[in-house]
Amino acid sequence: MKLEQLARYDIKLLVALHVLLEEQNVSRAAERLNVTQSAMSKMLARLKEAFGEELFIRTSHGIQPTEKALSLKLPLTDSLDSLKSLLTPKIFKAQECERTFRISILDNAATRIIPKLLQTLSKKAPLVRIQLKPWNRHSFDDLASGQLDLVMNMVDIDRANFYQKVLNDIEVCAIVRKNHPLTLKREIYIDDFLSYSFVKVVLPELNENHELDQKMLASLNKKRNIVLETTNANCALQSLINTDYILFGARNKDEEVYEKMGLTTIKAPKEFALPTFQMKFIWHQRQQLPAEQVWFRQLLLDEIKS
Repeated sequence: MKLEQLARYDIKLLVALHVLLEEQNVSRAAERLNVTQSAMSKMLARLKEAFGEELFIRTSHGIQPTEKALSLKLPLTDSLDSLKSLLTPKIFKAQECERTFRISILDNAATRIIPKLLQTLSKKAPLVRIQLKPWNRHSFDDLASGQLDLVMNMVDIDRANFYQKVLNDIEVCAIVRKNHPLTLKREIYIDDFLSYSFVKVVLPELNENHELDQKMLASLNKKRNIVLETTNANCALQSLINTDYILFGARNKDEEVYEKMGLTTIKAPKEFALPTFQMKFIWHQRQQLPAEQVWFRQLLLDEIKS
């Protein structure tokens, strides 16, 4: 029989057959299935038609299964058990989850979040594994194909079937080493600011094509000298420690990360048209409903809030 031919059969008939084999009585079978005895008798007739022969013989005490019906009992029970397992939603238990979650998080955020996340997982879900993936121009496709589960990034989404949750607004500032000459000035003028060279963190599909640079400086008819472009935020920050280079980055509320590295933040000249960003979770429609995905997003969100 071809798979498509199964569509012609009513699963309720198979359930009725299973109950009839157990009860061997039409009245009791009808009561279990919450149907009338007349409806149950009609099911008996349809079973005869479906299998091409009588499956039960009426007796003074009820009905007696034929050899054909008895031969169907074991495979029917196995099939219905498999179907019940297929249709019964599994209760998600974090302690039993053995899933590998593939996520992409910006370097600085990952440094702060992932160690705490692993500490939490070791207690709540010790079988869960994490794979950190770098963000690239193929990451949206990886989300759509299931190769990536979740992204924490600032990129904009212009594709269908994607979800996002905004985590916070990003205030852009200039990052420099402590005791940088610009930290000694009350007001920083544009020409003085641009006299220093810059380090640039490149995020695919966000600022790799220099459009943001052009927007920031277009009305000023000025340029900035970029000595290093990298996708590695930690490398970019380390490059500031012993130089007078400047890096545009996110202002942290407590500045603790920068302080530990011997760095600080300053305001860019007011002439700069600094872009605005939002940090967000991004995931595909395929990751929207599975219980383990919902649980993991909430777990990561709780870690960020804490």
